[in-house]
Amino acid sequence: MTIEVRQSSRDHLVVATGPRLRVRRKTRDDAIDDYAWRRDPENARLNGMQPFSEGFTRFLQVFEHDLAFVQPDRAQFAIEANGGAHIGSVMFYNADHGREAAEFGISIGDGRFRGNGLGREATVLFLRYAWQTYPFRSFYLHTLDWNERARRCFLAAGFNDVAIVERGGERFIRMEVRREWWLLWDMEGRFTTPAEPRPPSAPKGG
Repeated sequence: MTIEVRQSSRDHLVVATGPRLRVRRKTRDDAIDDYAWRRDPENARLNGMQPFSEGFTRFLQVFEHDLAFVQPDRAQFAIEANGGAHIGSVMFYNADHGREAAEFGISIGDGRFRGNGLGREATVLFLRYAWQTYPFRSFYLHTLDWNERARRCFLAAGFNDVAIVERGGERFIRMEVRREWWLLWDMEGRFTTPAEPRPPSAPKGG
């Protein structure tokens, strides 16, 4: 179930905007959708997890705690399609501030919005925001080796394959992206869509 809220009422929460969606800070209203997506077997399969089995009360307790207190090792944001539909989440977690690295995660929880490039757009928007906001020099992720659609999404958003990881009886591809290379590629227009203006070029020395 997706709660319809006037999009303008959440404008102050937005951290990044693209041609077809925006990334914003989460609110308590997002908990119902997040809970439904965490319990959904297909979403769990795509994320290499087991469906959430506890009740909504317990889920909401953890959700509200994360909203109320800044967590130094993680931060989670909502993905919102143009028009205001809440369609998924994007996040970092397992942050290692000594290594200036964190794990990246994304889920398009509403299946109606999968398969049309919104995952790539949300990943690019998040990375642009993250490089400017957090001290990380790299992000990494783990995607199931059979999930070719997800792997293509991450490759198109600037991640590269670095290793095969076996975990819980599943094989994952570890992918990484580094700040300096990503920002250079973005400046060159690698991640720009036709509906989006190119980032400004770096000033030339003289």
